[in-house]
Amino acid sequence: MTFKSGYVALIGQPNVGKSTLLNALLGERLAIVTNKPQTTRHRITGILNEDDCQIIFLDTPGYHESSKPLNQAMLEVVDAVMGDADVMCVMVEPGSPDPNLDRHLFERAGKDRTIVVINKADKVSKAEFQAMAESYRDKWGAKEVIVMSALKDLGVASLIDAIKERLPEGPAYYPQDDYTDHNMRFIASELIREEVFKQMQQEIPYSTAVTIDSYKEPREGQKITEIAATIVVERESQKGMVIGKKGARIKQIGKLARAKIEEMIGGQVFLELNVRVQKDWTKDDARLKELGYKIS
Repeated sequence: MTFKSGYVALIGQPNVGKSTLLNALLGERLAIVTNKPQTTRHRITGILNEDDCQIIFLDTPGYHESSKPLNQAMLEVVDAVMGDADVMCVMVEPGSPDPNLDRHLFERAGKDRTIVVINKADKVSKAEFQAMAESYRDKWGAKEVIVMSALKDLGVASLIDAIKERLPEGPAYYPQDDYTDHNMRFIASELIREEVFKQMQQEIPYSTAVTIDSYKEPREGQKITEIAATIVVERESQKGMVIGKKGARIKQIGKLARAKIEEMIGGQVFLELNVRVQKDWTKDDARLKELGYKIS
C-alpha cells in the first residue's frame, strides 16, 4: 500500500473558520476558537494519522493588512507556512469582507497546489454556494472547490479525500499516536488566552499574552499537575480590568481555563494566574520576540 504524507496550510482572512476546521479535521480540541477575529497568533500544528497517510495541518493567523508590529509578526507566520506547505487550503466564506484579499491569497498560493474551501455552508442556500463555487472556478481558475461547514462537521471527509489525492508519497514524520507537535506548556497557555478573549471585551484581548512560568507534572504518588502562568497586558488600567473587582474576573478565567486543561490532560490541575504589565509590548519587536511572536 502506498503511504502518503505532507504539510497542508490552512490560510484565509480572520474569523473565516480555520481553527474550527482544524479541530474538526483532527477530532480533537487543539486550536482555540472565539467569536473575535485574530484569535490565532501562532502556527498551530495538527497531525491526522490514517492507515495510508499522515497529514500535517498548519493553522495560521488570519491574513489581513496591518502595519502594527504584532500583526506584522503574525503575517510572518502566514508567509512562512505558505512556503512550507505541499497543499494549500484557501478558506473563504459567503459575504467575504475583502474578496480581493481572498483572490490575492489564492494567487500567492498558486492554483496547482490549492483547494478553495468555502466554509459556513450552513449560512446560505445550496444555490448560493453552487454559484460561489462556479465563480471561483471561472474567475480565479480554481481547480478544486470544496463546500463545507466546519462548525457543523459537513464536508470534512470530502476535504480530507481531496487533500489525500494531492499529497506526495512519503514517510510518517511523527509517531502514529501524536496529534500535534506542541507541548502541554504551549497548549495550556493557549487555553488560558482563549478564556481571556472570551471573558474580556473590546481591546483588552488583543493587548494580552500568556506565559507559562512553571509546569510541574505530578510526582510519583501524586495526581495534580501544577501550573503557574502570567497574563501579560500593556497598561496598568488593563491589569485592573483583568483582575476584576476583588479578583472576580481572574478567578473566573482561571476556573474555566483549568477545566479545559484538565479535560486535555485527563487529570487534575492546580492553576495559579498572575497579571503583569509590559508597557506597549505589542509595539516592541524585542518584547514580541521574548513572548514568542517573532520568528525572525
